[in-house]
Amino acid sequence: MEKYLVGGAVRDTLLKLPIKEKDWVVVGSSPQEMLNNGYEQVGKDFPVFLHPENHEEYALARTERKSGQGYTGFTCYADSSVTIEEDLYRRDLTINAMAYDTHGNLVDPYHGQRDIQLRLLRHVSHAFNEDPLRVLRVARFAARFAHMNFTIAPETLILMKQMIHELLFLSPERIWIETKKALITNSPQIYFMVLHYCGALKILFPEFDTLFNISASVEQNTLINTDNLTMTMLTKAAYLTDDINVRFSILCRDLGKPTLLNNKKKCIEYHDYRKLGIPLINNLCNRLKIPNEIRNFAKIVSEYHDYLYNIEILTPKMLMTLFNVFDCWRRPKRLEQIILVSQSNTLGYVNYNDYLYNQKNFLHTAFDITKKISIADIIKDGFTGINISKELYSRQLHALKIWKMKINK
Repeated sequence: MEKYLVGGAVRDTLLKLPIKEKDWVVVGSSPQEMLNNGYEQVGKDFPVFLHPENHEEYALARTERKSGQGYTGFTCYADSSVTIEEDLYRRDLTINAMAYDTHGNLVDPYHGQRDIQLRLLRHVSHAFNEDPLRVLRVARFAARFAHMNFTIAPETLILMKQMIHELLFLSPERIWIETKKALITNSPQIYFMVLHYCGALKILFPEFDTLFNISASVEQNTLINTDNLTMTMLTKAAYLTDDINVRFSILCRDLGKPTLLNNKKKCIEYHDYRKLGIPLINNLCNRLKIPNEIRNFAKIVSEYHDYLYNIEILTPKMLMTLFNVFDCWRRPKRLEQIILVSQSNTLGYVNYNDYLYNQKNFLHTAFDITKKISIADIIKDGFTGINISKELYSRQLHALKIWKMKINK
């Protein structure tokens, strides 16, 4: 029995990145021997075992043969005769097809270390195109390692383009898992740009793909491509926060614009397109089974993001509307998310170093003023039932008006 550390742990060690988890491959063993040694079997389709002490995953070396459609259409063969080189051959990218033996020696039959030095994401073999999920995985790795100057090898991009016809066989759960992982990388915009380039975005995310085909009118009648604006704001949001609710809402913000596409001018005239994005967000989230919390926040941002361009000019009534629709009093975290969306919106249009809005302090102050209004005092003054909430709103609005009058003098 020989044990090898494989995959991401080896790659990240060579990249001098933190190792999040360790996966192992066992060569020259059998399921029964693993069980006899105290390992717990967890894999159904192929033998995977948990170490009896540290619970790390140990898989028997295996080969795979395409036997159906999608990422599950494989027949796995695990036997004591399968070598580590054969096991690594079935992996997606060369940088993921390396191993360390128990003496710390690097096993690198497909030149993953060389591709790390070249900063290339390159497929291991022709078997790459047998698994359509790899299209998403490569796009995700491109997003994860973009800040380290990794790019996708041209020959791998060609294969990805040829594989898109099988993307429809992917389960919604797997699509969302890869997308969620991409959204929390340093460069989530790269994921969607790669998928658009190879044709996968149109198949899996047609709502996002349409943004690459229109222009949006902005200040001073300047025309910019909507996908560039969305990708720019997503880039800026990634600098500001790793909150997936904020990042996904930025991505969905302009989904209503393609509905108003003017076929003659090929651009969007200014209309209230914001509500038109809500059914598209619902369809997208239903299809991919995206959690309700992420969906609901994205819908609110889609409808109300125009409020967030210049927070300081909002009227007291508009501020109250904002706090109400985002449910800030019951969910104070939403205030911080609003600020992040606002900052991302601003950064999408202007140079952050030349023009800074004071949204954060302004919103915090306004919100603190509304929180100081005491419900106990309202009840003490004799209000009951539904009149309590009406009076609370009235007093909060009045307090904001007084505050705005003072700061505008």
